[in-house]
Amino acid sequence: MHRAWLSNSFLVADQPGGYGVIVDAGAPIEPLMGEIEKLDLGISLVVLTHEHQDHTVHMVELQERYGAEPVTPSMVEHGFEVTSGRLTLRALATPGHCTPHFAWLGFTGDTSGAPDGVFTGDVLFKGSIGGTVNGGPNGFEELKASLLEQLLTLPPETVVYPGHMLETTIGRELEHNPFVRALRGEVELGDEPVTVAGQDATLLLIAPDYVGKKAWVRFADGRDAIVGGGMVTRA
Repeated sequence: MHRAWLSNSFLVADQPGGYGVIVDAGAPIEPLMGEIEKLDLGISLVVLTHEHQDHTVHMVELQERYGAEPVTPSMVEHGFEVTSGRLTLRALATPGHCTPHFAWLGFTGDTSGAPDGVFTGDVLFKGSIGGTVNGGPNGFEELKASLLEQLLTLPPETVVYPGHMLETTIGRELEHNPFVRALRGEVELGDEPVTVAGQDATLLLIAPDYVGKKAWVRFADGRDAIVGGGMVTRA
């Protein structure tokens, strides 16, 4: 994990002496390189969830060091699969934080059943969800669909490897994530008048996030957004 950005990079391997894939490339890569050498892995792919700097900064370095092929969001579509040894990663289109954005289901061996885990990028975190400021005019609606129709339909035991901070499970987020529960209609929304970057809005929900707080707001024209808590000015 990058100390300032708190962004994660992951090394996924099928077995010692086998093949590995790196998912996102924003964190310091020295620990990953140490594990690659220790496990004697061939690294064939660097797979990205999205192309913000805090997830890409070491991609070229990894490509050059290992001869790994880049797999970027602009190259793939929903359901696209890549393989490395016994590993398979399957792309799930999960826009909303930005477009394009893909989560990646990870399988070792059989791909017909439940995945071994999911790399969710900046859509789903432990206890929070991604912001929609860079998601375009339909960012909120797309993020909501990405969560409710894609990620949260996975088996509850599925391990979630997010783009920032700590891992979790789908089941934990269904039960404890305040934004997930609010999007599912399980908690009552607020009605506090606030301003967001100078615009009048209503604060529907504010809760802890990996960098302080995250807020669900509704602007005067009816648009909803997920924004950093620092953007919200309360009376």
